[in-house]
Amino acid sequence: MEQRKKMLIYAIVSILITICISGFGRMAYGILMPYMRDSLHLSYQQAGMLGTTTAIGYLVMVLIVGIMASKWGSKPLIVISLMILAGGCMVLFFVENYITSLIGMIMLGVGTAFGYTPLVNIVVGWFPNNRGLMIGLLLGGMGLGTLIASILAPPFNLWFFNDGWRYLWLLFGLVSIITTLIAVRVLKDPPVPARQNGNKDESLFKEVYFHKGVLLVAVIYGLIGFAYLIPQSFFFSYILEAGINENNAGTVMALGGGMSIFSGPVWGAVSDKIGRKLSLCITIFLGGFAILIPILIPVYSGFIISQTLWGFTFVGMLSLIQALSTEQIHQSFAPIALGYVTIYFAGGQILGPGLGGLLADKLGGISAALWLCVVLLAMALLLSTRLNRPEKEEFDEAVSEITSR
Repeated sequence: MEQRKKMLIYAIVSILITICISGFGRMAYGILMPYMRDSLHLSYQQAGMLGTTTAIGYLVMVLIVGIMASKWGSKPLIVISLMILAGGCMVLFFVENYITSLIGMIMLGVGTAFGYTPLVNIVVGWFPNNRGLMIGLLLGGMGLGTLIASILAPPFNLWFFNDGWRYLWLLFGLVSIITTLIAVRVLKDPPVPARQNGNKDESLFKEVYFHKGVLLVAVIYGLIGFAYLIPQSFFFSYILEAGINENNAGTVMALGGGMSIFSGPVWGAVSDKIGRKLSLCITIFLGGFAILIPILIPVYSGFIISQTLWGFTFVGMLSLIQALSTEQIHQSFAPIALGYVTIYFAGGQILGPGLGGLLADKLGGISAALWLCVVLLAMALLLSTRLNRPEKEEFDEAVSEITSR
């Protein structure tokens, strides 16, 4: 009973942290960008570069943070993350030009990288038997942060005479400061079971980077990253090209976004019961089927079914992959493995929209780009069938030691 109470407390605090570091730190800019662009008189290229700057700040730090968490603990990095994030939000509250905006956006990217991987390490460390559910809840927090920004942006812009975006960044910064205080009070680093074999000086290249299980998970994650930004980038335009009006098209996209909030927790919990491999195969299959529907049936009902199914499965894929990455190796290397596979995912994200757009231009429309998405997911599904269970003895030892605390 005490363990369940602790899991509930950690789940609530972790969701709140993820709302800040992922929802506000990474996703909110896409919603606030039109308001910032008009107010600061930015070009579309400058506005796009602000988003790219955040992604670069994240990529530069995410692998290093995994190593730092493994050596120095996860809680200090989460606190640092929230403080950097709050600072970035405050910079964006005061900005008057493009250059200072770049500084704020870099801080958001670095803050996000410092926080997410260590947070996963904490919840996986304390609740190894429920790692699917806990990681899914974290990703649900990202969706909640995006939803909050979406709801607040229009009224804030009206209330504060077109400067509402500034006060939203201020609000996000204040919430991040409050969350920092909560994290300091509640979170604790989990105990890390001692390795039964090997020694601490073993090379990370052997233990993580060239580990067959980690590499397989990384490649699957890269293929999913490659695939998922294609529908994210082109699906709205595809609906409009099919003759659906903007309001109905917006409803379709909002439906997918709403379903994504529940995707991670539901599939994470399912995977804790039936296994990560089977759950991942099911979500990838359903995700590919969801993208295939509007290619074959480009009508309003087809788009509704597609986005409902896509929203309900995609975030689940991410939560399952992240859980799998932490299960392939000893727990002491878990944050490094998660940071490592995330690099593959980010690389896939960079490739997806560009190649999808090229196919759309050269091969007769957006449906060609969507076919690429389906093929990539089929490749990910094929590789997922080759996943092995984690080494059971070591995993059971970790569970036994942690749950006895």
